[in-house]
Amino acid sequence: MPDESVDFYPSRAHVLTLALTILALVVLCAVAARLGFDAAQTSAAPAALAVVSLSAIGVLVFTGLGLIVLRRLLLPTWPVLTLDGEGLTDWLPNLGVEQVLWTEVTGVRETRLAFRRVLAVDVTDPKAVVTRQRTFVRRIAASANIALVGTPVVLKPGSIDSRPEVIAAALSTFVSSRAPRTEPVA
Repeated sequence: MPDESVDFYPSRAHVLTLALTILALVVLCAVAARLGFDAAQTSAAPAALAVVSLSAIGVLVFTGLGLIVLRRLLLPTWPVLTLDGEGLTDWLPNLGVEQVLWTEVTGVRETRLAFRRVLAVDVTDPKAVVTRQRTFVRRIAASANIALVGTPVVLKPGSIDSRPEVIAAALSTFVSSRAPRTEPVA
């Protein structure tokens, strides 16, 4: 087992893409709110009031998400993937499977998910990994990964500021250095 942990940080291009997408959603919600407000002024249609309300909520929610993404873009101080003596910790916001112990990992393979090159980390019990996720969104993402790739642990190199080969090599180092378990003779 390597002595030190290996940290991978978020890709600035990925975070910038998220920031621009969120900005577009804020603008879209603001325009919808303005149009709904104008329609609500000229008519008493309940639909116009609903559009104004939902659009205003959208502006607030997407602005909050945008601030989080902006902070992540400006100060990338915490990793999205950590490999250490115990296992891997995938902290990709809302989609990562958090911690997976090396004793659970059976292998690492490269595959494609939605036309993207990804690294699939095969585990002994995929359902156990899904059930221990802390949030509903993480459980849904892990379940979707099982359906699409066969494992809940899918690392997206495009979201990580490192080449896929470097990530795969680091994973292989930790997985291959794990001593095989032998059963005691009774």
